[in-house]
Amino acid sequence: MLSFILALAFRFEREHGYAPNLLYLNAEQFRTLRGELDVSPHGTLAHALGMQVVIFPSLVHPEVVFRTQTALGGRASLH
Repeated sequence: MLSFILALAFRFEREHGYAPNLLYLNAEQFRTLRGELDVSPHGTLAHALGMQVVIFPSLVHPEVVFRTQTALGGRASLH
């Protein structure tokens, strides 16, 4: 999972010229990634990745994006 997320982030940065700041995951992907990084507090995962993590229960595949703080809506759980 970690290598997939890093590949997404690197591709995003190559295509856009700046790094993503949000990672969208479903709960299972979040647990898997947290286990791979061996971190338990939510904040540490965001710090380790350099991106905020947003949990979308119905998401099928992880996604990385860049959003301003004002663009963040209340539809998901931010970690």
